Amino acid sequence: MPEKNSFRVLRRAEDSDARPLAAYRSLGGYAALEKAIRQQTPEQIIQQVVDSRLRGLGGAGRLAGEKWRLVRKANDEQKYVICNAYDADSRSYVARTLLALNPHQVIEGIVLAAYAVGASEAYLFTRSLYTEGIAAVQTALGEALDANLVGRFPAQYGLWDKPTSINNVETLANVPLIINEGAAAFAGSGTVITGGCKILTVHDFAVDAEPTLVEVPFGTTLRDILTQAGVRRADDELRAIVVGGAEGGALPASLLDTPYDFDAIENVGAIVGPGVIEVLPVATCMVAWAMERSRYLGKESCGKCVPCRLGVKRIEGILEGIVSDLGVSGDLDVLDEFADYVPNGSLCGFGVQATNPLKTAKRYWPEHFTTHIQEQQCPTKTCLPVRAHRFVTKHVLP
Repeated sequence: MPEKNSFRVLRRAEDSDARPLAAYRSLGGYAALEKAIRQQTPEQIIQQVVDSRLRGLGGAGRLAGEKWRLVRKANDEQKYVICNAYDADSRSYVARTLLALNPHQVIEGIVLAAYAVGASEAYLFTRSLYTEGIAAVQTALGEALDANLVGRFPAQYGLWDKPTSINNVETLANVPLIINEGAAAFAGSGTVITGGCKILTVHDFAVDAEPTLVEVPFGTTLRDILTQAGVRRADDELRAIVVGGAEGGALPASLLDTPYDFDAIENVGAIVGPGVIEVLPVATCMVAWAMERSRYLGKESCGKCVPCRLGVKRIEGILEGIVSDLGVSGDLDVLDEFADYVPNGSLCGFGVQATNPLKTAKRYWPEHFTTHIQEQQCPTKTCLPVRAHRFVTKHVLP
């Protein structure tokens, strides 16, 4: 279990209120900004962030400092910083919580990024529904402006074709910690690959209340994450733990000792993604689960590229047939083709990850698929037919 000082960005119930400027400054707030501007060059700031092993915490996982260096070196006088506080997966509570409870640390991280890359303007975008967070940030920004902490600040094509650094809100909120504590101290709380901690939104299937937010060092096992979140389930009560949100992968209880880090999680078929972890009950049919996830992702696709727009819908249709006990053994081969075709032909990360639910369901619970097809029944006795006729299946390639 992480030590108490591992909680660095997420404000907890027992923590003092850090929203007012005076309270944030009493906790050491804006000391990193003052230190950076008075004692360090932008390149020194960037090198510290690189050395800290801070990676994109919105799910991309790219070293934040390397992204900043590209923007810094771009030959253009106008540069921008964009803070992504949108929570694309609506089940993630990370962005809304940081904005509502720790707005000044977000602002300080944005200003540090702007100083490092040479940006004169910064933008924060979020969901309009996050009214509490928006109000908190607006109040904090007004305080920072009045205190002269924020104002006119001393990838090659982004906002309006100008060099732009786009970072997740959680990534930026960690930057003041790196400047204050040093890169080595920050990196020391994670793994040899990823420094620092990650805020996770944990959903327990038997709890109807709000999900639990925890902040853990990278490298913490999935089992310890569940324990810290208060999810105490015997392995035989669980069907799967879904890691990575809507496009995440489902993992069996036998993999609960997997460390939470980008490479380790990807190696077993899941992703860090938006930091959402869900526990599925043992009564879950994984064919039906993969079908529902594919249905959702098919609706969320922007539709720009054919592999994603049509491929995910084809996966959904084939799974509907299997769930309805209309499947044939050849459906499994076609699903495998689509599992490769969609990510290989998609233009963005959405399509690249869109088949993770299907692939992990087939990888770890193949008997659920074969029972539906060969025995014409659901292995958990929970599925109801959703189609009256087969979905026509054709191989992707001739």
